[in-house]
Amino acid sequence: MEMKIVLSILLTTTTLIGLKAQSFEDENLIHLYQPTSEVQFNYCLVREKDSLSIYYTLKTAISESLQLAWEARGSYAEKTGKQLSVDSIQLSANGTISGQYKVGLQADPWLLVLNIRQSTTGRSWPYPMLIEKNYPVNGFIEKNNEKILEPYLKPNTSYRFEFPGESSDLFFSYYARDFSSPFPPFSINTGTVDPVLIPDSTFTLENRSEMSFDKEGLYLVQTDTISVQGISFRVESQSFPKYTTIQDLIGPLVYISTQDEFKALQGAQGDKLKFDQIILGITKDKDRARRFMKSYFSQVEMANRLFTSYKEGWKTDQGMIYILFGLPDEIRQTDQNQLWYYKNSRTKFSFVKRGSIYDPHYYSLFRDEQYSELWYNTVDLWRKGRF
Repeated sequence: MEMKIVLSILLTTTTLIGLKAQSFEDENLIHLYQPTSEVQFNYCLVREKDSLSIYYTLKTAISESLQLAWEARGSYAEKTGKQLSVDSIQLSANGTISGQYKVGLQADPWLLVLNIRQSTTGRSWPYPMLIEKNYPVNGFIEKNNEKILEPYLKPNTSYRFEFPGESSDLFFSYYARDFSSPFPPFSINTGTVDPVLIPDSTFTLENRSEMSFDKEGLYLVQTDTISVQGISFRVESQSFPKYTTIQDLIGPLVYISTQDEFKALQGAQGDKLKFDQIILGITKDKDRARRFMKSYFSQVEMANRLFTSYKEGWKTDQGMIYILFGLPDEIRQTDQNQLWYYKNSRTKFSFVKRGSIYDPHYYSLFRDEQYSELWYNTVDLWRKGRF
């Protein structure tokens, strides 16, 4: 079922909503990255002249009434918020709604929170969104009148680009470079540094027009090339975020391969027989090889789906940790950090927010030598097909 909901709010003094008093520094936000969560919420923020719009889709496996409660908080540390609006919706199982929520811009950053509540049980799935006056994204992409919420597009498919309130042409920058994968979490002197990006080509398009792309890679769209605002997206293969070709499968294997094995994989040049022989050499058993390939590339697909940025999701720090260690047991959020906890290994990974025009929500891993033993033990489990 498809529904369209357009809501507008004015930030005035309102009453506190009836939620438990708990900050997001103490709330487990595991559902943000949990593929089996009963509620899936996806969104994009678009800055307009004096407001910011949240375009979203909500999918749920729950066949009953849900409550959408929007609130405002000053930061992730605040335990309670001010109610903005509450709306009830009725969905069938696997139902979907899409909508827009608009808020006013303020001088100081603040937190917009959507609490999705199950009416009968009171269960809640909170989605905090940091609202900044100078948010860099000031346009959106559509396909068949539906907003594109993912940061990747398909090749040879027509998309419409719109920058609200702008009348000038759109300037596209194309980056053909192949971004590198990150170093392991214990490599403290070789952490990934965001590159200075120089476009390989540029072109223009009239605002609110459609176009398709035949070249894969990173694109940036702006109305003013000397500004720090625009839309960034990648053009990927038709199967993305899933990888289906031998050539695509090679890159993510860098995390569990020796240098010689990875060179051999690259040298196979897409030959399936050679590829299979190398994988068998890593796992030492055909059944183990099949289990490894299925499990490992299921994680790669989820990393691509969740963390694709200016580069593919598996190449990001969060994607790397997600692939190797799986879904964390707990996720906490602060104003500048996201913390992942793994109970079995008693490990915490800290990601620092380093947003840019290419991705306002990009996070880099805080590296530490103490992760060395854990990393190699985990890689060994993957190679033995036991993770």
